[in-house]
Amino acid sequence: MFPIKQKIKYLILIILFGGTILIWSVVFNFADNEFLEVTFFDVGQGDSIFIETPNRKQVLIDGGPDKTILEKLNETIPFYDKTIDLIILTHPDTDHITGLVSVLEYYDVKYILTSGIENETVVYKEWHDLIEEKNIPLILAQSGQKIFLEQDIILEIIWPEQSSIESFSKPTNNTSIVGRLIYGDIEFLLTGDIEKKVENYLISQNLNLESDIFKAPHHGSKTSSNYNFIEIINPQASVISVGRDNRYKHPNDEVLERLRESIIYRTDKNGDIKILTDGILFDILTTYE
Repeated sequence: MFPIKQKIKYLILIILFGGTILIWSVVFNFADNEFLEVTFFDVGQGDSIFIETPNRKQVLIDGGPDKTILEKLNETIPFYDKTIDLIILTHPDTDHITGLVSVLEYYDVKYILTSGIENETVVYKEWHDLIEEKNIPLILAQSGQKIFLEQDIILEIIWPEQSSIESFSKPTNNTSIVGRLIYGDIEFLLTGDIEKKVENYLISQNLNLESDIFKAPHHGSKTSSNYNFIEIINPQASVISVGRDNRYKHPNDEVLERLRESIIYRTDKNGDIKILTDGILFDILTTYE
């Protein structure tokens, strides 16, 4: 299918200027892999997304509800590679943050992007203490930021707005970082656990939400993925990260009906879902058909 290329060495520089985050690399060996890889890990009832660029920059968005993420990363990253360039915690609910504690213990994490929302759980304290112990730089997410993973691979942050985040903070799902990942002609909309309140707000801002791949928010819950939101996104493929036989009955049947114009992939049925793109076309590989 697509060739697997050797990981290259690079130096990371992050520059914050005018709401833009630049992640540049000084390349010592040229890689000829042109594919961006985005993998939605099957971590049960939770979320975890791993992004690897052609020049092998690595971004982990959320870590799922337990240590399963370590198994997934061990299968994905070469054994000698103990660094992750950027971790994004969309929001501090346990099904997103718990696995990240194990990741911080095991990997050298260069930067962390967070919404700034905290809570008083034991797992959040462990997360906070590890960040302080390892002195990992924190970046506060703000709509309008552009994170250049490479010169032509951009993660646009479209939510939250820090000036109004407190008014959306109950439930914390609505403080989730929302990003639009763009490589050439291919776009991914990554939504955390946002619910209808934020979906409607994003619609009201007349943002460009249209995307080829849509990560359905909140595990396909009925609280999210309203019809107007999906219609504007107009995805070719939709991904639902959800646990098998979960007690919440996710994904909701009405949400599945709203998504039926796209091809639906589910981690409870398809396992890991890997999307490869050269910026023109994309291919989707799954653990199970």
